[in-house]
Amino acid sequence: MYAVIVEVNTNESHVEQARRRLPEVAVPHARELGARAGYWLSPSEGRGIAVMIFDQEQEARKAAEEYKDSVPLGGPDVSVRSTEVREVIANL
Repeated sequence: MYAVIVEVNTNESHVEQARRRLPEVAVPHARELGARAGYWLSPSEGRGIAVMIFDQEQEARKAAEEYKDSVPLGGPDVSVRSTEVREVIANL
């Protein structure tokens, strides 16, 4: 398994908007890219984090490139800070 970690610049004042938008837009998009699980964490100090889990490294790398090169799905006040792919070496 492989994790795609996406860090974004955002604002804590947009949490309620994100609660509505992420399940409607970001979650289905991650599923379309092949994610089998995903977690979008509330922002802290202007930084939001999403972690999406993929079965194959190739799927994860393709998704990471798409997130890096696209407009963030969290809304207009969100910008991508970084993306990375890591192998999952243990899970619960």
